[in-house]
Formats: sequence, structure tokens, C-alpha cells
Amino acid sequence: MKEVLVLYTGQKYKCKQCGECCRVRGVPLTLFDIERIEKNTDKEFALYDISRKKFVIEKRIWDNGCVFLDDKNCTIHEYKPLICRLFPLGVFYKPISESDTPYILKNGEKAYIYVDISCPGIGNEGEPFDIEKILELCQKIKIEMAYTLNL
Repeated sequence: MKEVLVLYTGQKYKCKQCGECCRVRGVPLTLFDIERIEKNTDKEFALYDISRKKFVIEKRIWDNGCVFLDDKNCTIHEYKPLICRLFPLGVFYKPISESDTPYILKNGEKAYIYVDISCPGIGNEGEPFDIEKILELCQKIKIEMAYTLNL
């Protein structure tokens, strides 16, 4: 599944539980993600990716899947990383295209929200995302990642 990002304009989403998002994506972690997960599992899961200069979730060698993926289900769904909670949306702080319209976070910063239309859950079924909740999550990700990267 190759990522195809387009500006989020209210596209509908209903998870098909195919598990592809957990096999093809690298998941950056905040220290708070690590802490939340460690409280609930004994499994080793966090690696430091030197090239990306970020902590990431470990992937299985045999299928490149997340170590918490059980067939097509997330075994840490209740406390999964913030980036996973955002999928199939992605947040950027610079536009992909000059014509893209930003959302404004509570701190006044611009955020550009894109949706990965390669996800089988994007289509005519389901509901549009609650953009206020998404913007709150984007703000939380930005704060937690800034804290993590500035240590």
C-alpha cells in the first residue's frame, strides 16, 4: 500500500481492519507514547532510529508489521501511539501544495491535514472525522514530539 496524500476535505472513513497501515508505516514515538505502552505491556517495542533521530515502534522481520499487530488487530488499541490514532490522516506544518488551506491550532500555528486515500477505509462508508478532535490530537502530538526531541 503506497501512501497517497490529498488535502482532507471531509472524506468519510470506516476502518476495514485490513492491518495494512500497521505493516507499511514507520511509527514515530514520543516519550509519553513509550510510557503509556510500557505501563500496559512487558514486550520490547521501542527502537531509536538514528537516521530519523526519533524513537520508533519495532517492526517484525517476517512481514514488516508492528510488533503489536495480531493478525489484523492492534493489541494495544486502547493506548496506541498518538500517530496511530491519527491514521489515515497526516498532519504537516508546511503545505504539500501552495494552494492547500491550513487549519489553525489553538496556539495559532497552521496545520495542514491530509488523508491517505490508499487506505481501503476511505470512501463512501463511515463518517467524516471530527476535525476539532483531530486538531486537539495534532496539538498534543506537536507538544509531545517537541518534548521528546529536545531531551
